[in-house]
Amino acid sequence: MKRIFGIVSLTMLFCIGFGGVNAQTSNQGLSDKNKVTMEKDNSKVAAILKAVELYAEAGRKASREIGQQAFTEQATMSWVENGKITTVPITTLFDGLNQTGEEEVTYEVVDVSIAGNVAFVRIDSWFSKLGSFNDMFTLAQQENGEWKIVCKIYSVK
Repeated sequence: MKRIFGIVSLTMLFCIGFGGVNAQTSNQGLSDKNKVTMEKDNSKVAAILKAVELYAEAGRKASREIGQQAFTEQATMSWVENGKITTVPITTLFDGLNQTGEEEVTYEVVDVSIAGNVAFVRIDSWFSKLGSFNDMFTLAQQENGEWKIVCKIYSVK
């Protein structure tokens, strides 16, 4: 039962992100509801994107220590390869950073969606040694107000 609840909860978190506020745009072209949400949650968006920037900075500097600031200790990373879903502990990402070494990293925020103390962020990222990716993150806000990445899932562009 716990497993089913966890799968349903994770699915709901991913679904929340597909109807969210686009953080890259101005209020122009957004519905009145989204305009209010965007203005109201501006400080939340900035706090959420701090975790995403730490992820990118960890890639730039090949730094496990910086990466650990962005993710929870129990965070996971997933991807699909040859039709098979793979999920690993986030430490696998940190191990890869050490192997790749420092590199140039850029990203564009595509979507940010917030529901209370959980959020979903989608970015298009580019790593000079690894290539381009669609990265999606599920985040949760801690008691101290800090946002941490709980789950990263990606696809290669």
